[in-house]
Amino acid sequence: MFAAGAALGPFCDGLHSSGNVLHYTNPSIIQLGPVTLETCWWVPVLFGVAGLILGVSYPVLDELAAGHQTQQQQDWQPGAPGWPIVLLCISLFVLQYKLSAVLEVPLLQQYVSLPPGGFGAAALELPTIDIVLLLYALAHWRMFDATPQGFAMSTLTAVAGPLVEICLINLLGLYTYTHPQVAGVPTWIPWVYFCGGPAVGLLGRQVWATLKTR
Repeated sequence: MFAAGAALGPFCDGLHSSGNVLHYTNPSIIQLGPVTLETCWWVPVLFGVAGLILGVSYPVLDELAAGHQTQQQQDWQPGAPGWPIVLLCISLFVLQYKLSAVLEVPLLQQYVSLPPGGFGAAALELPTIDIVLLLYALAHWRMFDATPQGFAMSTLTAVAGPLVEICLINLLGLYTYTHPQVAGVPTWIPWVYFCGGPAVGLLGRQVWATLKTR
């Protein structure tokens, strides 16, 4: 799980740097054919640790949840998803990562107005890119996970990930976003983290199931 996170994380992060979403203070340049990816030495370590934590947490939470459910409810618990499903889930997560870079500038100043609520509340305006990436992330979770524990882990990742980034940016000055909005990060970044939950979670479940059969 550490190796998977250490490999996939810098690649995805490189999609952001190549799309001018973020840039590192002391970058390392990786050339993959015609594609130039910008990263830094500590990025694989950070993503590797995150991948290990998420990858272990999902199957552990699955077993804890199954222990408190009836037999009928346990029948709905996730098992080994199979490698084709795991790879599809990861691929669609990478696609969302890429879409966040492609859509940021075109949708930067676009908002969707929601109708006003009661008690004289004004209409609420939400960034269009936030809505697009949030809906994508929710559909991704519903398609590949759809468990309460999976939703909780994705939500936790969506909160913890940006908080770690805020510290890395504001306290350590390791990198900067080109279009920061709140505390040095864009408002849409939590939805990318949320989408990553099922991708790493399914990989963890598949590895866990494989190890249990040996």
